[in-house]
Amino acid sequence: MFDATAYPAHDLLVPYNLWWSVGREALDELPPFRRDVFDELYADVTSLPQMLSVTGPRRVGKSTLLQQCIQQLLADAEDPEAQAQRIVYFSMQDPGLELPGFDLDRFFNSLVKVAAEAAKEGPAYLFLDEIQRFPRWELYLKKFYDLKTPVRFVVSGSASAPIFRKSRESLLGRIKDFPVLPFSFREWYFSRARAGQIRGAAATELSRRLNAFGRQMRLETSAADFASNLDQFGHGPAHLELVEIFLFEGGFPEVWNLPTLLAKQDYLYQNQVERVIFEDLLLAAEFRKPEMLRRFYLGLLSDPGRESNLSQVSKDLGMVRSTIDSYFPLLEATDLVWRLHKHTSTKATPKAGNFKTYLIDLAVRNAVMKLDQAHLVADATLMGAYAENVVANHLRRWPGLVELGYWRRNNDEIDFIVDLGHSRIAVEVKYRNEPQAKDVLKAARLAGELGCEACVVVCKSPLATEAIERLKSSAAVPLAVVPLAAFLMLF
Repeated sequence: MFDATAYPAHDLLVPYNLWWSVGREALDELPPFRRDVFDELYADVTSLPQMLSVTGPRRVGKSTLLQQCIQQLLADAEDPEAQAQRIVYFSMQDPGLELPGFDLDRFFNSLVKVAAEAAKEGPAYLFLDEIQRFPRWELYLKKFYDLKTPVRFVVSGSASAPIFRKSRESLLGRIKDFPVLPFSFREWYFSRARAGQIRGAAATELSRRLNAFGRQMRLETSAADFASNLDQFGHGPAHLELVEIFLFEGGFPEVWNLPTLLAKQDYLYQNQVERVIFEDLLLAAEFRKPEMLRRFYLGLLSDPGRESNLSQVSKDLGMVRSTIDSYFPLLEATDLVWRLHKHTSTKATPKAGNFKTYLIDLAVRNAVMKLDQAHLVADATLMGAYAENVVANHLRRWPGLVELGYWRRNNDEIDFIVDLGHSRIAVEVKYRNEPQAKDVLKAARLAGELGCEACVVVCKSPLATEAIERLKSSAAVPLAVVPLAAFLMLF
């Protein structure tokens, strides 16, 4: 049985591991909603011999995911009291680790040693939050993994840069990573519904059908069947007001219930700009000019989704191209922005030339620009850019994705070409109440020319059944025209 008193710094551990004394009731305050990644993560926690890491931006719920795994381990145990003694959780952000004379090496070794002793009674688990805060953490994990220590390690880190960089160097093949991004629209919707903040049985039932449809269709059918079946959701409620709230609130759950707009804006700016650049990047890359990187990032916020290149960005921001070239990977590594390149028929994404820059979460832009929801929604051009950005973010989650790119030739463009290995789909965003028939049919024609098996046009509000049928009868490839909310609910 686990003996907590065998640890040096026993007092540091007790507050984090209340289940040792009170059982699973210690975790009763956890949110009842669980992220999509939870099921796969928990299955691997209980069965995979590899170490596991959960990485992503700050404040997306990584600590909650680890604690929900602990909660489920206790719930599934035949003997919850014995199971509780085999589970250790600790945050490496604890200031106690910085006390003068504190022996970090002895502390970590003792953690693992006592957990290994507890493993004689059954599987032992060591959950280490904010692992990048512990010096040389990757060397400790490598040592104990290679020694076949009977402890299952699950770690999390706020900045993906140190996790991935050091994993490649020291933990290749030993650790499996679960990247966690801000909540998708569907996760946001069901989380809010679970908390009683979205009501309406009919709307919730439609959302559940879309959820089930997405799980089945995205994985098991051809592109043509996907478009054909997706079309059945093009005539239902648009949930337009919910999309507008989501585009404003974003996917960081701790922000949603803050009391004022000013508090939300300050929270997002401090956590997703200041702390990421001035703490995470300094730690991950020993970055010496954070003020310039912040200026670069804030410059990218002005026009999300615009096609550009390194030379143009350099000119717009007044920075030399080599600096811009070095900044992009840093921001991408910490999940602030990402680049979408032109689609290639060879499945090889180019690393040079034009690209589009999208924001991982639009709420950060709203906070920096001091936008309120009314002004955001009133700007039709900006809402169109936001709709394209959020569709891009959700398409990246498509299981089996091989390549995602955009296509442009002179004045012709397709917003997204989605290659899934077995099929290719074109996705065009026309965020207006009723897209022009000529625009829809042009998108379908271009999709056919590019070898796509189907075309999906994402619009603002549902079209009349008769209008959709006319478009489908004239389209060059199988066509679906669906409201943004219905499309996002798939992911």
